[in-house]
Amino acid sequence: MDKSYSSSNIYIELIMTDYKAIHGKNVLHVSSDLGAEGEGQIWFNTASGDFKTIVKVAGAWATGGALNTARYVLSGSGTQTAALAAAGDVGGSPGKTVNCESYNGSAWTEGANVNTARSGQGGDGTSTAALAVGGHNGTAAVAIVEEWNGTSWTEIADINSARATFADVGLATAALCFGGNTVNTESWNGTSWTEVSNLGTSREGNGGAGIQTAAMCVAGDGTATCEIWDGSSWTEVADLNRADILYNAGSGTSTAAIVGGGSPPTTTASTEAWDGTSWVEVADLATGRHGACGIGTIGYSLAVGGSHPPPRSTSTEEWSWASTTTPPGAQNIKIITD
Repeated sequence: MDKSYSSSNIYIELIMTDYKAIHGKNVLHVSSDLGAEGEGQIWFNTASGDFKTIVKVAGAWATGGALNTARYVLSGSGTQTAALAAAGDVGGSPGKTVNCESYNGSAWTEGANVNTARSGQGGDGTSTAALAVGGHNGTAAVAIVEEWNGTSWTEIADINSARATFADVGLATAALCFGGNTVNTESWNGTSWTEVSNLGTSREGNGGAGIQTAAMCVAGDGTATCEIWDGSSWTEVADLNRADILYNAGSGTSTAAIVGGGSPPTTTASTEAWDGTSWVEVADLATGRHGACGIGTIGYSLAVGGSHPPPRSTSTEEWSWASTTTPPGAQNIKIITD
């Protein structure tokens, strides 16, 4: 039986067979609104008598807690509310730090140091199980890898090619590192690093997002090129809108990523979001910076530290891309409940 529906003077006419063909199921009937899992879906709230959907609203950066030690080209891991920031460049010569801090969503706390002072290292994992990979010790790039167990750092198997200012994504037990003035890509299985298929374009200062088997390499010195890793090879996809961006803070997945800041020709506050097909410019960082680390997801991420230009920064900015529950916005939609 066909039924008419109106909410806030919006009349809805949805052909149920089309919805089912697209989504593989009928409109869901629930007694309360869905959470984040309802984004892009339509459901009927039996308590209020309303049809609802969740749509994204404009994202924005907000000020988070400040690092205790100002630095740039540091590594990060974890989430917006449980993060780890390790090592980095504090300025001067050689200017590398061993300092490590953890974030609880509002403040940074100093914890156990890494064993080797360096900057430009890769970071992946969580706030309690992470890796610090490679980097530059002030004299040369290193192949050193350290593992964090939530309490202390321990040196484990080196990467095969020493490098700095590259991207490292994944978990402490399954990671992928790529770039750093090279096309070289290495995969970590929790025990050893193995060289796998190369990037299509060599670059340093590149950003990254994703996991060991599904990653994204974002721009870098000399290129706006982005590439997707499918677990066996790299494929070039749509470029960033900003050309030649290095030292950007990237986070998210290979299908939903966000990149903030970077340089040259000048340090930028620009932020772009990736939807799996193309990049779109979204709200800028409050402060232009390069060499910040990106942590988290496209919905909730951090941009930590950096330089805009020197002195080094203690700044943390928190990205939130919230959703809102609303009536479906199409005009003249009729809902068939049978």
